Amino acid sequence: MTRYDLFRKRIVPIAFVIVLGLIVRESCQQAERFHATIVLDYGEAEPRVRSVEARVLVGDEAFGELHRTAPPNHTIGPTKFEVALPAKDAELRLEVDVGEPARRKIVRLIHAEEGSTVTVPLAADLRGDLR
Repeated sequence: MTRYDLFRKRIVPIAFVIVLGLIVRESCQQAERFHATIVLDYGEAEPRVRSVEARVLVGDEAFGELHRTAPPNHTIGPTKFEVALPAKDAELRLEVDVGEPARRKIVRLIHAEEGSTVTVPLAADLRGDLR
């Protein structure tokens, strides 16, 4: 038996089965996601919010992003977005512009169950007396 025959008859089928197993595993892991809606509650600070950037992280990987800017002479309004997370716990990183020279950076840990709505209260973080 030559090396080519050995490669073709023994190694290629084994490699094929391994690759097929990895593809099946990846497909199953994608199906195991927790779908949730994240709602940002600005409270009394809503009229001052000019823009918001949100990012949902699990580990170092982003699983959801939102960039929203209020139209001129209008409020930003209700802000919500959908995410599909590989784990129930995630980190929400926000950067909120409330019309001051510096943007507010807020980090929150969130817990999401399948089909849940996670409301994130931000009023205390966006008060005018904070610097």
